Amino acid sequence: MRFALISLFLLVSVGLLGQTVIETPVWAPQGFSADILAGDYFPPTPAADEPQSWDFSDVSGSAISLLVVEPASQSPYVDVFTDAEWMFTNGDQLTFWNLQDGVLTVVGNANAANGVTLPFDDPLIQRTYPLEYGNMESDSIVIELTLFGAPYSLEGEASFEVDAWGSMVLPDGTVHDEVLRGDYRQTYQESYDGDTNIWVLGQVAYFVSDSLMPVFLHEELTVTSLDGEVLLEFTDVAWYANHLLSVDEGADVSMMAPYPNPVRRGEDVNWMLPRGWSWEAITMDGRIVARGEAEPDGRVTLSTADWESGMVLLVPVSPDGEPGGKPARVFVD
Repeated sequence: MRFALISLFLLVSVGLLGQTVIETPVWAPQGFSADILAGDYFPPTPAADEPQSWDFSDVSGSAISLLVVEPASQSPYVDVFTDAEWMFTNGDQLTFWNLQDGVLTVVGNANAANGVTLPFDDPLIQRTYPLEYGNMESDSIVIELTLFGAPYSLEGEASFEVDAWGSMVLPDGTVHDEVLRGDYRQTYQESYDGDTNIWVLGQVAYFVSDSLMPVFLHEELTVTSLDGEVLLEFTDVAWYANHLLSVDEGADVSMMAPYPNPVRRGEDVNWMLPRGWSWEAITMDGRIVARGEAEPDGRVTLSTADWESGMVLLVPVSPDGEPGGKPARVFVD
């Protein structure tokens, strides 16, 4: 049985005394990265008007992937998602976002492994800032296009409600005194070449004022066929750790962009660096897959024979051994 190609990633104020308000987060111009940790699922507490205290200090888990947030202009799919400001990379899954005038929207998704792009017919509103208890959002999801010569469609609804507030302790012991909790629900029907599945995603997420992303999540995903057969069930709790700002994208030290880009696995990538510089090739999960030095004239020829499909970051390294200049991103298909 075939699965459709990509799943989407993912106010009535009562005027409570001391209610938390979270303003529009400030995004680092170069983006950031963070480890995604996951543990065994447990249900969130019920929604309530009164403040709650969430203590997750005894929750254990392990790193499962790396989240990378970077300007969408650095993506090989920038021509498809022209209205996107940011690209979120989680493994092969790419999500293109905007945050304008306090409104966070998803412009579309892509898959780095197979090169599939799914631009939304209309951006999907996920949440609006400032956040406060009782805020509610709802929006529709629609995609209709031809994929590999066959019809593809996706249609559904998404909703978000800030249903609780209070304080929390994260698994690493970090304490947050002002927290808002949002209940995000997304249901859609996805059809490809005559095969139709129904996706139901639920995320209960905790937000604080000094975080670009939710600091903790309860996640549930179910995929069923039209006749009700359960094809996939997944639950966990997740949180982020080891936040790092991206490499400073200062002056572009390269004399040309890497080419070809995208590149077929096994082909060479050509690049140019200043004389005396070296380089490192790093996967999105932080592994160094190759490193070397530029030729005396600055030329660099990189073999992709041992690389996996997906995004690879090429980092210029100055003669003193420090990363410098603007890293380049190459897509290997």
